[in-house]
Amino acid sequence: MSVHQQISANPRSKLQWWLSGSALVVVVGIVAAVLAVRYNPDLLRPLIQAGVPLAVASDWPVLGYAIQEAEMPQMTVQELKQLIDSKATNYVLLDVRTPDEYKLSSIPGSVLVPLQDLDQGKGIDQIKSMSKGRQLIAYCTSGKRSARALVLLHKAGIKGTKLQGGIKAWTEQIDPSLPRNNW
Repeated sequence: MSVHQQISANPRSKLQWWLSGSALVVVVGIVAAVLAVRYNPDLLRPLIQAGVPLAVASDWPVLGYAIQEAEMPQMTVQELKQLIDSKATNYVLLDVRTPDEYKLSSIPGSVLVPLQDLDQGKGIDQIKSMSKGRQLIAYCTSGKRSARALVLLHKAGIKGTKLQGGIKAWTEQIDPSLPRNNW
């Protein structure tokens, strides 16, 4: 007897098959949504801005990091350019890329402390002392590593702001003379 014949012979089986199929669709949808948010935490920003309490899920392994990243303050490259042009001294610009990437191109006035060092607990005291009473602005190539660095620094009691789009956005929108072959 085929599966179709078995289902037709027992109406209750139709419901069970339908429910199990629906459950599978729901599970796949949830997994897809979680992965989308994990890959692009900015998808959560409208919820945060609307006041939806996401703190409950911030301890969940996959969503927690995405929620922390989405709640992180951000700055555009235009805002950073205005800050640099104003000759302000109340900020520290932190580059968390590798030394090789930093040598190739960097935003003027930035200080290099690679994410790899922060992952190993190195550089945190240096950043703490540099950022006392000053706004910490972190960047990388596009924003992922700087977000990770700021999550690590936040755990150490240091708050910071992520530069949206990183040096890639800086090069595209502010200083096109910088080399583009490092991303």
